[in-house]
Amino acid sequence: MKIFGKDIKRKELLKIIGDISQLGGAKSYEYTDGMSRGIRAIDVKTICGIDFTVLIDRALDISNLSYKSIPISWKSATKETSPIYYESQGTEWFRTFYGGLLVTCGLSHMGAPCSDGGEELGLHGRISNISAEKVSVGEKWVKDNYIIWIEGTVREAKVFGSKIVLHRKISTWMDCPRILIEDTIENIGFEKTPVMVLYHINIGYPLLDNGSRILEPKTKVLYEVDFKRKIPKNFLSFSKPIIGFQEECYYHDIEPDEKGNVNIALVNEGFNSNQGLGLWLKYKKNNLPFLVHWKQQGAGEYVCGLNPGNSLSRGREIERNENTLVNFQPGEKKQYKIEFNMLSSNKEIEVFKKNYCK
Repeated sequence: MKIFGKDIKRKELLKIIGDISQLGGAKSYEYTDGMSRGIRAIDVKTICGIDFTVLIDRALDISNLSYKSIPISWKSATKETSPIYYESQGTEWFRTFYGGLLVTCGLSHMGAPCSDGGEELGLHGRISNISAEKVSVGEKWVKDNYIIWIEGTVREAKVFGSKIVLHRKISTWMDCPRILIEDTIENIGFEKTPVMVLYHINIGYPLLDNGSRILEPKTKVLYEVDFKRKIPKNFLSFSKPIIGFQEECYYHDIEPDEKGNVNIALVNEGFNSNQGLGLWLKYKKNNLPFLVHWKQQGAGEYVCGLNPGNSLSRGREIERNENTLVNFQPGEKKQYKIEFNMLSSNKEIEVFKKNYCK
């Protein structure tokens, strides 16, 4: 394991610390104040500088992420809210949208509010406001490295309706600024059911700032509102917050690498007197073919969303009418992987460009 630039074996490390928790680990607790009251959470801390919070009662989603005490994720004015405040109608989902690194959208519906088959469907579905069950936290040595993980199950079920289960495992490494999310989504019912999933990833200041930009390989881009509308030249770059800014959404169809992975990053090369900082997102394209780029430069809502999904975010009604709706057969399951890596300097950003932005 590499600590503070020095390679050290497990045996030697344990001679100089009282317990591994001196360097990092996982801690469970419960929020007690305001609209967050009652939320069970787990904080994960590592010696390499990765610190994040997993919310058990919000689908094992990730709220805060920081790297070496630098905030990476965006936090909305609602802050973390208990699922008891969830409102399913229309766009009321925004009342419990705390932002954070990851909010899962779905699973029987995600995207714009709509009516499908007589069922009224609110923005982005229910899954992010459902508590996880059978949650466990693990830590162990693997040779000379130390791994921390959290896993559990989130169930979205309805009598006379869809019955979908999400099993999630979140892993990180003590000496590597990397987070891996491994999801399995399964139809546990006896009828075919729609499955829509979007990983709503929200990046904020100071990684997002005037001059920040998105780096990606060859990509086909469509404007959400009008597929024929011309894409502006500056759509991958960001300015200072703008009062009254109207959000923009773009659909990215990104060319994968030779292993089938999509690689995209948000970088701020001017961060900390031009030392540079970035967040690199990697995921398999086979089950997550689209990325919704949410560009929101408004004052108070200053955020970049890089959101992989298994369909566009137009809502279930449109997907069904255009025969693009993803359905799972009884017992069918699919795996989804999302990986986050920090780019800690402009040198690492240049390596990313060389490898993925040819």
